[in-house]
Amino acid sequence: MSQKKVIAVIPARMGASRFPGKPLAQILDLPMIEHVRRRVILSDVVDDVVVATCDQEIVDAVQAHGGKAVMTANTHERCTDRVEEATQDIDADIVIIVQGDEPLFMPEVAKQLVEPMFQDEEIVCTNLLSTIKKEEDIQNTDIVKALLDQKSNVLYFSRASVPYRRVKGEDVPLYRQTGLSAFTKKFLVEFSRLAPTPLEITESVDFFRTLEHGFAIRGVIYDKELYGVDNPGDVDIVEKILEREHEQKNIYNQILKRGGG
Repeated sequence: MSQKKVIAVIPARMGASRFPGKPLAQILDLPMIEHVRRRVILSDVVDDVVVATCDQEIVDAVQAHGGKAVMTANTHERCTDRVEEATQDIDADIVIIVQGDEPLFMPEVAKQLVEPMFQDEEIVCTNLLSTIKKEEDIQNTDIVKALLDQKSNVLYFSRASVPYRRVKGEDVPLYRQTGLSAFTKKFLVEFSRLAPTPLEITESVDFFRTLEHGFAIRGVIYDKELYGVDNPGDVDIVEKILEREHEQKNIYNQILKRGGG
């Protein structure tokens, strides 16, 4: 396995429409952004972790806990653009993007996202996917679904229920896009400069831009449940998980003991 420098970037901003100030929402003893940042640090494949934001409050909070934060423009509409700006002066081969509202992030995920790039130089982008098992999730247009080809590359994304089952037979596996991804740094720069595409705009799915310009996305399947924070009510749910679930409680205790530096 070749040695590559891996940087994780956590894009975060205070102005989320459904939950303003979300990155600094207090979850037990830490603001949410610190839960995410410290969990990513626990991954042995990640060489450095940086928070990318346009808000001074987030910079101040991260730095107060001993972490690294980069100020970016406040005009970015996509997190990939914010991440690309944040990494312009950072030496890296691979950039992992971890959303700032994933306080239950599992450190093992980082390795799984970059492993295909270590093994195959042709792979420039990966997406973490989880198997959809509930019919209500298939019908939920807030959930982006993904279909894979025989090589585990993404064939298509959709918010609709896909595929249409005209012929009954073997079930086609359908996956949920989780929002966790990795790029080679070279392709991240190229991706940020690609023109918007029709399916991207129609479905409001950023990664369609990659497919429509002819680049492949390798799907990485992860079947442990992932739980992000979308609204204030989710904070209570996350706190209960941290207090009651053995694996999550252990990770929480690790990040408290380790500290933020």
